[in-house]
Amino acid sequence: MINSIKIGASAELIAAADELRQKVFIDEQGIPYDEIFDGLSLQSVHIVAFDGNTPVATARVLKDGEGWTIGQVAVDKSRRGEWLGEKVMRAAIDYIVSCNESEILIKAQQQVQGFYEKFGFKQCGEVEVFESGFVLVPMKYTVL
Repeated sequence: MINSIKIGASAELIAAADELRQKVFIDEQGIPYDEIFDGLSLQSVHIVAFDGNTPVATARVLKDGEGWTIGQVAVDKSRRGEWLGEKVMRAAIDYIVSCNESEILIKAQQQVQGFYEKFGFKQCGEVEVFESGFVLVPMKYTVL
């Protein structure tokens, strides 16, 4: 059971989010370090769900030249099936909507594209294939 979802850009939240991203994307999925740790964490807002002091789910929100994006959504392997990904995604969407934004972009891992479609995201461009074989699908959500 999660006891809190925190949203912000503090060093504590960045460290918690990075710990979980390391565990899920690099250790578990074998994605190269530089494809995950891209230097954008300090410019981002982090949504982190905690069970006690342990981060169990996270998402990253970033406003850049193209608008708002949600990225690097990760859930601890032992906690999947508990709707934690949905909870951090909803918190990320709500945060962006509260900033009066009407469009949200993501680059979804191809194998979880359906997860984002449940929120109303639709593919909006060509897939991006990395040297590692990692495939991202650009998707867009429009606030009604």
